Amino acid sequence: MRKLSDVIRAVCVVALASPLALAWMPPAWFPLGLDGTFTASLHASFRQLAITLGATVAFATLLTVALGYTSVLSQRFGRTVSSILKAVESVPAILIALFCYAPVSVFLARNSSGASQIASLSVFILAATLTTLPEAVRGIAIPLGELYHRKYSLSFRSYGLPKRRILAVLMNSRTMRGTLKRAAAGILLKTLVLDCSFGFVIQLGFGSYGTPAHSSPGALIAANRDALFADGTPLLFWLPSLLLVAISTAFLLMLDHERGMAT
Repeated sequence: MRKLSDVIRAVCVVALASPLALAWMPPAWFPLGLDGTFTASLHASFRQLAITLGATVAFATLLTVALGYTSVLSQRFGRTVSSILKAVESVPAILIALFCYAPVSVFLARNSSGASQIASLSVFILAATLTTLPEAVRGIAIPLGELYHRKYSLSFRSYGLPKRRILAVLMNSRTMRGTLKRAAAGILLKTLVLDCSFGFVIQLGFGSYGTPAHSSPGALIAANRDALFADGTPLLFWLPSLLLVAISTAFLLMLDHERGMAT
C-alpha cells in the first residue's frame, strides 16, 4: 500500500513540476490565445527558473556535503563555519541578494543584454546558495555527527579506520542519503521563493515598462499586475502565478516525503 502511495506521490510531483520542462518546448505548441510577447516571456522566465534551480541545487549541495563533512571532521572548523552561517542566516534573503548585486550593478548597466543576463544569473545563484547553506549544512552536519559519536564510532574504530574514512562511509549510508535528499528539496524550495520574490521586487523598481536583467516568473507577474484592473487580461497575471503554486507544491511534496521517510 505504501509503495502505491509513493508511486502516486511521484506522479503528482512530476505533473506539478512539469512547467519547468514544458518551458523548453516551442511556444507554438501551447496555443493559449495570448499575446506572443507574453508567451515568449512566459517561456523565457520559466526556462531561466529551471536553470537557476538546477545550478543552485547542484552548487549548494556540493558545498553542503563538503562543509558538513569537514565540520564534523574538525570541531574547530565546524565552530567557525557555524558562526559564519549563523551570521548569514540573520540577514533576510532578499537583502543578501541585493548585497551580492551591488558590486556588479555598474557592469550590468553598461554591458549588453546577453552579458548582463549571464552575470545576473551567476550572481543570483551565488546569493541563493548563501541563503540556503545555513539550514542545509546544519541538516547534514548534525545527523552525521550523531551517527559518528553515538552509533558507529567505536565499532568502526575497532577496525582501525581513521575518522575521515569513517565519516566518508557514513556519508554514503542510507540515512545520510535521505538527509541529503531533504536538504536538496529544501534548497529547491528556498531558491524558488527567493527567485520570484527578488524578480518581483526588481520589476517593481523598473516600473511597468522596464525589463530587469534577472528574468523570473516573479518579474513577469509584477510586470503584468495591471492586468487585474478593468479592461485587463487577468490570465496574464494568474497563469504564471498558478504555475509557480504548482511547482512549489511539488517541492513541498518532495520535502514532506523525505521527512516522512526519516521518521
